[in-house]
Amino acid sequence: MRRPVIRRVVAVFFVLNLLALTWPVASFFSAAEPFVFGLPLSLAWPVGWIILGFIMLLVLDRAEQGGGES
Repeated sequence: MRRPVIRRVVAVFFVLNLLALTWPVASFFSAAEPFVFGLPLSLAWPVGWIILGFIMLLVLDRAEQGGGES
């Protein structure tokens, strides 16, 4: 995949990340139950997005270091 395409995908992902972690979307996941991997849903939701953000930054880093085409 080309670097500019990867950059756009990562930028769109982080805009979605921002929307998913702010009101009103986050209020849909503010319940104390069910538990996800032992965490209440209100805590598992942002932790999941943080992990996905870390993965996207790894993908971007790999592309920027020459793993992708220029």
